[in-house]
Amino acid sequence: MDQGVEFPEPEAAAAKYYGAECAADMAREAVQIFGGYGFMRLLEHDQSTYKAEEIYRDCKVAEIYEGTNEIQKLIIARQIFGKEN
Repeated sequence: MDQGVEFPEPEAAAAKYYGAECAADMAREAVQIFGGYGFMRLLEHDQSTYKAEEIYRDCKVAEIYEGTNEIQKLIIARQIFGKEN
């Protein structure tokens, strides 16, 4: 796309879907590993910060931004089954 070359829509949808899913799965696992600390931004006693909640929040936006993952799946399915609508 940066070079002005048209990229096929189903492949772009698959790449966006897969990337957003992988990122969200890994961020979700990180939050699980940290437990309650996974949702904390700052610890009061030593002012240390955690990034797991920020990464998880940002990954959630990636699943919604520029077409939800559900729409990406519809685009992919339309290509597989040959339907226009």
